[in-house]
Amino acid sequence: MPGPAPSERDLAVIRSFARRIDPSDAGAHNNLGVLYYQKGLVAEAIAEFLRALELDPKMQVAQGNLEIAYHATGYYDRRVAELREKLRRHADDREARWELGRTYASLGHFTEAVTEFEALLARQPADIGCLIQLGLAQKARGDLDTASEAFRRACEIDPGSSVTLFYYGEALYNRGLSDQARSLLEEAVIRNPDNADAFYLLAFVYGDLGEHERARAATKRAIALNPTFARAQSNLSLVRYRDRNGQSLAAGPPSAPRPTVSEGGALAHFNLGLAFRQKGYYVEALREYKLALDSGEDRRLTMQAMAEVHLLRRDLAAALELYGQLVDEVGDSPKLWNERGVCLHQSGRREDADASYEKAIAADPDYALAWNNLGVLRAGASDGESALECFQRALRAKSDLVAARLNLALLLLQRRRLQLSLEAYRQVLADDSGDAVAWNGVGLVLVELKRFDDARNAFSRAVDADPTNASAHYNLSFTLSHLGDFDGALRETKRALEIEPYYVQQKFALTIDLQYENPTISIVPQISADITAEEVGGDFSFDTRLLDRIFDELETPGHTNGVEPAATEDPLALATDYVAKGLLELAAAEVDRAVHRGAPPARAGLLLGEIFAKRGLHGEALERYREAQVHAPGLPEAMLGEVRALLALERGHEAAPTAEAMLLRLPGNVEALVAVARTRLVGANPVGALDLLREAQALAPGRPDLLQLQARVAARLGDREAAVEAYQAALQLDASLAQVWFELGGLEEQRENWVAARLAYDRALDLLPTFMEAALAVADLVRRVESPAAAVDLLVDILHREPWDLDALLLLGRCLLEDGRADRALEALRRLLRFDPENQSALYHTGQALARLQQYPEAVRAWERVIQVDAGGPFAQLARTHARSARDLQHIFARGAD
Repeated sequence: MPGPAPSERDLAVIRSFARRIDPSDAGAHNNLGVLYYQKGLVAEAIAEFLRALELDPKMQVAQGNLEIAYHATGYYDRRVAELREKLRRHADDREARWELGRTYASLGHFTEAVTEFEALLARQPADIGCLIQLGLAQKARGDLDTASEAFRRACEIDPGSSVTLFYYGEALYNRGLSDQARSLLEEAVIRNPDNADAFYLLAFVYGDLGEHERARAATKRAIALNPTFARAQSNLSLVRYRDRNGQSLAAGPPSAPRPTVSEGGALAHFNLGLAFRQKGYYVEALREYKLALDSGEDRRLTMQAMAEVHLLRRDLAAALELYGQLVDEVGDSPKLWNERGVCLHQSGRREDADASYEKAIAADPDYALAWNNLGVLRAGASDGESALECFQRALRAKSDLVAARLNLALLLLQRRRLQLSLEAYRQVLADDSGDAVAWNGVGLVLVELKRFDDARNAFSRAVDADPTNASAHYNLSFTLSHLGDFDGALRETKRALEIEPYYVQQKFALTIDLQYENPTISIVPQISADITAEEVGGDFSFDTRLLDRIFDELETPGHTNGVEPAATEDPLALATDYVAKGLLELAAAEVDRAVHRGAPPARAGLLLGEIFAKRGLHGEALERYREAQVHAPGLPEAMLGEVRALLALERGHEAAPTAEAMLLRLPGNVEALVAVARTRLVGANPVGALDLLREAQALAPGRPDLLQLQARVAARLGDREAAVEAYQAALQLDASLAQVWFELGGLEEQRENWVAARLAYDRALDLLPTFMEAALAVADLVRRVESPAAAVDLLVDILHREPWDLDALLLLGRCLLEDGRADRALEALRRLLRFDPENQSALYHTGQALARLQQYPEAVRAWERVIQVDAGGPFAQLARTHARSARDLQHIFARGAD
């Protein structure tokens, strides 16, 4: 179960973390959900797990966490009941039915989800968002053929959408139709070159078809667009698996168990420290780790985490003290010996570091990180051959250890084995064309070869890949100066000086294996590439084809050797496409990536505001709309969003000045007219609102929603004839609007046109038999116009379908009471009060039923309860009057008995 309610400090900490996570990182959302759950914020936790699953539907940890959060707290049942109640009252509430379908799908109830999305499509067959959700639900339950058909229909409706092409291609790929999937996915990345998901899947398709070069290029492009594809995820779980000794059952040495959150929060402080640490907030992380030790959380796990943080902060003495204690307790852990060696190495205790690295290797002869670090140590001691052997051993054990390959390339450069050095750098760039250190190294080799034009290009690639790389800026400056571009050299020197006031040479890198972040993190030791190295003769034969191949292969890293996407004209196009399809979490993540690619912040703010508004988070939406106006003052679309958000927050009075100013900037805009009309209604100016709605209806005569709103305003003004006319006009445009029929029935009741009211209610029920509010309206109309007994028959049928509908039970009680069946009325009312014991109407009518049964003391108690619940409520005065009468009758009967 979730923990106790969080303190204000905890809330501030979690909110701070929530604001800083990467919106596109499913693992970060999952981990934030775990923290929310621990602190008792169940609704927030569930929202984060759902976001993680939209970003990565295959994320089993988030799926498991969601199931625990739903079922352990009863939230799922409450949420489904809440959404069903919304649909009962407003049968055409698209958002409620959409959320109900998503809620079913999130827990694997795909048949129920399909039913809800098909109901939406029955009303709007061209709803692409519903088609995509329907396809996803059908695919999840294994019905790939039907899912493909849903995605195909979506593509027919919107053939230019990169998103629909991706989902259709994915469904075909899952069916084994790789050739057809390939053509769709290639079209998807041409339609939108920023679609990272399409590139990522395209890489798998190419791989299955044997086109490995294209697969590698597509993977590079996907990772460049969305770096989370290359990120090792460390996802927290709400399930804690432990053996009888209390150790984690996850793979790995006993000194490095995986973090899991136990039910009851056994690792609460540890996990909060982990969250801070993953974002680089080391002081906050250490504070939480100390609280973890004080709270009795896992001592060894916490000490190891603290040691790593001290090492990352270069507080070597503190780290060394902790590692010393840990290796005394766990002497066979290569990881701990390696990290102790790094502490000693950076402290200048080279002999002790050498011994520590050797112990790590003795514990695990294939521990690549220790081999790498031993190579760095021996390179610093001018033992070049031994260093080369160490780097090669590291790469044999772990061929993808980039730090070791870069160290090897740098050592080869020092020893003037230039072709081998260049080849090593090329191998790094083949896997990651954006590695700034590798491009800087290529540039250094080219300077040695006197190929300054090529060197300039390499250094430029380095600074493009990492604008904070001071070494690359300095080297680019020197090269530009050599080529006579003194203005460019001065510019680069200034940039370099802003980053680092002294020349920074290429350095060797030590590596440690962190528990939960990326598998390795480079730590720069106090040695650099200008150490004394053995000189090798200058006579060598250099293969210039290698150099040409580097630039030829890597010149256009984003292309897929067959798919040549055009430059993206609109960096927010993909995010806009996601919003149109109802994929809001994917849209939010894409907006964040687009901003980093240079999307205009004002437009990004507008789109984020729309995303939050669609989620129902109108406060967040309001902030985004106002931020957009900071970047673009007076932006009318942002003003419109602000007005809508304020109306949704029931702050319409606050919206009025902005609304009127916005209308001047958007003359003739239908949505602006509607928004201002709503603010005028809030401001008690229905006449002004009606004028704007008529203007909007004239501009968009085909929109029944405008006529429906116009009818409501006319009814508020008392012009029932005009209201009926507007409702009928709306129904002429779309006769399937159950809500409009229902509202028309209510208006006909006000006009005492009972036949027309009954026909309107019946029409609403014909369109939507589950429209409970319309069914109750019919029953109440029959009670008043025909007879209570006839209404009882209708209500019994309703309660057979919905046995716990409280409004139906209340109306049944009233009808039975009016029909003279007080005992049966009392039964219905008491059934209602078991679920809603403070329902004033039920309490009042219970008192009436008891009085008719001459149970006066009980009747008085029921009426007194009405007064206690709300002394100024609509039933309180009636209850006082009846209670006095009942007391008088009680005394009369008592005297008569005497």
